[in-house]
Amino acid sequence: MARMDRHAGQRPNGEKRITLRTQESVKEALIMQENVPTSLQGLDAQLIHALQIAPRASWQTIAPVLGIDPVTAARRWSRLERAGLAWVTAYPGARRLDRMCVAFVEIDCVAGSVETVTRTLVSLPQVATVEHMAGGRDLVITVFVPGLEALSGLLLRRIAELPGVTATRAAIATRVYGEGSRWRLRALDARQREALRTAEAPAGAAGPLDAQDRALITEVSRAGRGSAVEIGRAVGLSAPTVRRRLGRLLADRDIALRCEVARELTEWPISATLWASVPATHLAETARVLLGLPEVRLCAAVTGRQNLLFTLWLQSIQDVQRLEIQLGERLPHLQLQDRAIILKQSKLMGRALDDRGRAVDVVPVDPWAV
Repeated sequence: MARMDRHAGQRPNGEKRITLRTQESVKEALIMQENVPTSLQGLDAQLIHALQIAPRASWQTIAPVLGIDPVTAARRWSRLERAGLAWVTAYPGARRLDRMCVAFVEIDCVAGSVETVTRTLVSLPQVATVEHMAGGRDLVITVFVPGLEALSGLLLRRIAELPGVTATRAAIATRVYGEGSRWRLRALDARQREALRTAEAPAGAAGPLDAQDRALITEVSRAGRGSAVEIGRAVGLSAPTVRRRLGRLLADRDIALRCEVARELTEWPISATLWASVPATHLAETARVLLGLPEVRLCAAVTGRQNLLFTLWLQSIQDVQRLEIQLGERLPHLQLQDRAIILKQSKLMGRALDDRGRAVDVVPVDPWAV
């Protein structure tokens, strides 16, 4: 990983900042979270699983699969979303990520400054996730930017200059084999899952995204289940144009949709990140095996001393050792070099989270922000 020590300097004038919601609106969101389930069970879990498969499917499509009416489905989803238990978001898709720069950045902080640094990082639209970790780093963030020059600027002129930051180390993804949009709750049976799957449209030729495409991705990150009319009003496009462009972006894998869930309310409240070394000739096969495990959420080849990074959702801390033993038996070429438990996640794909992992604010993912 490339290392950069903190250097003195002021933020450039005219820098655009993301303004989070007012304290009053955040307080309102927290009040909404009272008297909600402490775990996801039954119909709520099934509804989230359905939206993980088909994030923008209509309630008329989803409701019969769950054995309920559309009004009930919409009402239950609204309750979950308003309580911050689940949400639908968007970000650059698999083919677009291959043409961008994805980086996992470790950040060291002065004692007592982690929370202050975290608040600023959460507000940055290029920062998709923010995690406070145990082990040899204070924070790890996931960054989406157009290219290496943009990454350098973000690290040197924005993050390294934050009061309290002492050093950063960036590992650049050379291949993202799989990420959280493919992870599922286990609440639906095979028949229900099949009923929600749709045939994928053939992808078109890869090309650059225009300003309207980028605005559309950013707005769907904010309002993942917003109607075409609502999204169009926000980005200045007609509803038919929104449907057509969004359909093309999805078919071309230029946009990824994800129904996310507050982790601590699932059966997998523990999250860990592992770093490993694998011979280059075995990377693809290793990733395939890892992504076949239900605990694995993210798997990416990266630059640095270790060339593979993957994250897990687990039922207990003890499962880290269990999984390490299992991996050693199945993947003899995999050499685990480091592992860290995530103590707290403060941002997850466009949502600011509270201490329990519930969404309390929207910070859309925007790799192209200035």
